[in-house]
Formats: sequence, C-alpha cells, structure tokens
Amino acid sequence: MIRRLPFKRIKWPGWVVLILLGVFIIIGIGKWTGDSSEEVVKQKDEKEVSSIEVEQDTENTDRYTMLINTPVIENSLLKKSIHEWITKQKESFLSEVKSQKDVLGASNRAHLSIQVNVKKGAKDTTSLIFNSYKLVDSIYGENHVKTFTIDSSHNILQLTDILTTSEKTLDEVRSNIKRQLKKDDMVKNNLIDKKVNEALKDPNSWNWLVNQSALTLYLEKSNITEGETGTLEVEVPLKEKISTVQEKKDNDEKVLKPGEKYVAITFDDGPSVQVTPRVLKILKQHDAKATFFMLGSQVEKYPSIAARVANSGHEIGNHTDHHMDLTKIGESRMVQEVQKSNQKILEATGQSPTLIRPPYGAINPNVEKVARNNGSSLILWSVDSQDWKSKNTEAINQLVQKEVVSGSIILLHDVHPTTADALPKLLTTLEEEGYHFLTVSQLLSMQEKYTAGTYYGKT
Repeated sequence: MIRRLPFKRIKWPGWVVLILLGVFIIIGIGKWTGDSSEEVVKQKDEKEVSSIEVEQDTENTDRYTMLINTPVIENSLLKKSIHEWITKQKESFLSEVKSQKDVLGASNRAHLSIQVNVKKGAKDTTSLIFNSYKLVDSIYGENHVKTFTIDSSHNILQLTDILTTSEKTLDEVRSNIKRQLKKDDMVKNNLIDKKVNEALKDPNSWNWLVNQSALTLYLEKSNITEGETGTLEVEVPLKEKISTVQEKKDNDEKVLKPGEKYVAITFDDGPSVQVTPRVLKILKQHDAKATFFMLGSQVEKYPSIAARVANSGHEIGNHTDHHMDLTKIGESRMVQEVQKSNQKILEATGQSPTLIRPPYGAINPNVEKVARNNGSSLILWSVDSQDWKSKNTEAINQLVQKEVVSGSIILLHDVHPTTADALPKLLTTLEEEGYHFLTVSQLLSMQEKYTAGTYYGKT
C-alpha cells in the first residue's frame, strides 16, 4: 500500500511557509557556523597575543602607590627600550612626589599605574601599547601612551618597515591628522601649528599601531598644544599596501643583471646637519642608493637626519663611535667603540648595521676578530676620492673618473660641502658611462653571485 505523503495535502500558502522556514534554518546554521569560525579565529589570535607574559610590580608607601605591568621579553634591545621608558615614567613620577611631599600623606597619596595591552597588527606584527596614568596632588591625572611594534622574533619595527611609504603618502597622512585635530573640540583652540608640524615630521618617532586598513597614532597633547597634557588617539584610513618586512625588502631590491656596470657610492663620518640632507636630495634626483658609514657620536647628535637616511632606502654601516684608530686601542675599548655605535644607529634608524668600516682603513687580527664576533663584515674601498684632502669639486670628479671600474667602492664624506657640490656631476658622468648605483651589500652579493672578485675586506 502506498501511503500518501502528508505534504500532498498542503495547499500553496503552506508551501511558501515551509520554504521560508527552510531558508531561515539554513541561514541560521550558516550564521552559527560562521560565528563559530570567527570565534575560533578570534580565540586563536587572543591565544597568540597572550603568549607574551606580563609581570606585575607594586609598591606602597605613605605618600604614593605604584602598579607597573611589564611584559616578559627575551629580545635584549626591546627589553632595554621598554625598561628605559618605564624608568623614565617612574623617575618623573617620583620627582613630582618629592616636590609635593609636604601635602602628600596616607589620606592623600599619589598614584602611578602602567598597564600594557598586546594587540595583533598587520601581517605578522604585534603592538605593545603601554598606558601610563599618573596622579599627583591633582583632581585630574595625566595619561601617556608608548607603543612598540614588533615582529615574530620580537625585533622592534619602524613604521617604514611595514608600510610602503612615500613622501606623498606621508604628507596625505599628516594632512588627515591635522584635519582631525582641527575638528577636535578638546584641542583645536590650543593647537600650535609649529609644534604639530614638528611632532609629525619623523614617522619613525610616532607612537603607532597599524592593521590592514588603518593607522592609529597616539599623540602627546603637550607636543602639539599649549599647556595641555594627556594623549590623543587619531585613526587614519590607509590606502597604501601593508607589507611584511621581507616583502618590503624584496620590493626595494633592484634587479641585478650580469654584464652591467655597477658601483657602490659610500659616505663616511656623518651624519652632518649641513651636508647630509643635500646629499640625500641629490641621490634621490638620480634614483641612486648609497651606503652611509656613520659615527655613533654623530648619530647621537643628529638622530633625525640618520633616520632620514634610513627612510630614504639607503644602507647604513658602522664607522665606530668616535672615529678612533682601532689598531691603536685595546680590544675591550675596540668592542665598546663598535657596540656603542651600533646601538646608537639602531635606536635612531631601526637598522642594525652588519658592515663596519674601520677609521683610516686600519685593520689587524684583533679588529677582524671584533668584527667577526659582532656578526659584521669589514668594508674598505677601492676608489678614494680624497674629498677630505682636496675639498675641490673638480679634483674630486677627476680622481674618481680616473680610478673607477665596475665593482668599485667609492669613498666620499658627507661632512664636506664640497663633496655635495661635486656629487651631481659625479653621478651624471657615471650614469652617462653606463654605471648603476648599488649599496655595498648589493654589490658584494652581485660579486659573490656572478664573479670571484675582491670583497674589499669582507671577513
């Protein structure tokens, strides 16, 4: 016997109801599945972020309380940078407590709280966002923010490491920030244009975090206004492509072809406030990349100029801290000269030099040992322009033209105005003779791949 299915007896309005009910069930299942998937991803991200442990330190006295959270970090540079910032906050707080000791007591204590939030950013980056809240004999406390963005190995990243930036892009970001500031009722009446421009000048000095669609910038009010304290958070939508550090390096690499003529232009003894910016402008006009062997003592004086060199895509090498003849000092002093310069360059530019040019080209086995232990190569030169000696534009050009061959490493100094004067003609002439300009590392890579040439002191 064939049983008639009950659906047969349902008239057409009933079918419509059943169909709609089925659609709703499918949508509901899909939404539940999607929400579950998103929750799994969210939990995974949170798990990855929470892998950074945090230690809490508290201190209670009759006059103040302190609660400080510090992430447990193995990377020595990141650990040192975090420690220095926290120490600065503590010292500022304790100084204020000392100045107000007569009014502070058990019923009116000062407070300092430093918390850290860990957020996943674009690609493989993580941002550590420190929030400092300070209250000393006041109704309103002060908030300050400091960010550190790091890669998967906890190396500190600069904004230009992951954002494919150009001056045009940076100007658009700055303009967007200024527009938002001028619309902000809390600060617009106290903004000082000169201070705003200075605060936004160097992107690698910003406190920031970035995801695939937006850049978030934290601005200290004291740096952009008159008399205000605290921190502003500004979000700027990004049109630029966000790259991993390796993607950006790959994009910046030139396509090297065997048989072409290549030279490396190098500059020693800088950065200089008078000459280096001129050199950068001329190199940009010729689309030329160079290697700057910097003195740590000069970088300490002009960190923003050193950062400009790095931001322009040039390579930075170590020329020691104080330009001492390494062969005439003890090994411990030699190590100090190299490592101090390395640290200053890294803090200013975000680049950790892997090349060392010893002052005066002076090398002995101890110098080679120190370079090797530092994971660096010793780089000399094959063409000495003697710009330091002649300080004559024509003489500089004539000497280089006489000595240059493909594969040359040319020695110049970005501390003499006459070197900047000679550079336009020098680059133009070399271009007319078919030369391409590489960094030292690119040139050595080229020689290693295509020739058996001299490495000019590479250890």
